Formats: sequence, C-alpha cells, structure tokens
Amino acid sequence: MDFEITVSPLAKSDIPSILEIEYDSQPEPWTEKAFLEEINRTNSNLLVARLPAGDSVGAPPPEVAGYICFWSVADEIQILNIAVRKTLRRRGIARKLIELAIRTGWEHHAGLVTLEVRKSNLSARKLYESFGFRVTGERPDYYEVQKESAIIMQLDI
Repeated sequence: MDFEITVSPLAKSDIPSILEIEYDSQPEPWTEKAFLEEINRTNSNLLVARLPAGDSVGAPPPEVAGYICFWSVADEIQILNIAVRKTLRRRGIARKLIELAIRTGWEHHAGLVTLEVRKSNLSARKLYESFGFRVTGERPDYYEVQKESAIIMQLDI
C-alpha cells in the first residue's frame, strides 16, 4: 500500500460514497435502505476505509476507499458485503478490511468466519484463500440476475 488508510464505523453521511462504490462494483447492489438497516442492526459491523485527508485548510474530507459489512453472530463472523473503489483496488484495502473482520471474530471468541462469493469472482476467491479460507459448499443460482452460483467459504480462527 502506497498510502495510509484509516478505518472507522460507517456514518450516515458516508452512504452516498458507499452507494457509488456499491453500484460500480456489484451486479446486484445493495440499496440505501439495506445499508441503513445494517447501521441499525445490533450485530452488524459496517466499516469504512478512508484515504487520508489533505493537510491544508479547506482540503476535501477523506475519500471513502472501500467498506465491509459483517455480522457477529454467536461464535461466528459472517462477511456479507465488501467492495473497494475500482481505482484503488489491488492496494491492500480489502485485505485490511478482512483482517479487521477476522480480528473482531478473534476478540469475540468466534470460531469461524464465513462468506459467500460469486463463483466467477476469481480475484476475490484468491484473496480469501490467501487468508486460509476454504470452500465448504456451493449455492446454485444464488445470484438471481446473472443466475450464478455462490461459493461458500470458511476460515477457522
């Protein structure tokens, strides 16, 4: 990573930036309503990665680079959604967000992290495998628009 990012909980003011990334990244994007529901869900964690702000007076606020949404449920972390702005991919932002989800699981004594990923999303699957996630199943035609299977992956922590 050639820059330092910060990660903080999603604020309602981040939603326009999040939706921009979501609609540019996902074939079946979440709606504004879906993100608002996650903000209010007690077991949901919605984190935003930001680029540093300029140091000068009047500099723009930090740019939203990506986000992750995951649930802490009993002894499990479930990663529901993750995306990074297309112009900032392959710079370690998604890796940092996934590391934080795994660390949250470890801190809450979770035994595993699960997620579902499009069968065709080989770059995401490769990233998850680099953490030690393994394929544990498949959901045929899980994604409705493109009639694509979801690969279920799991990491024991």
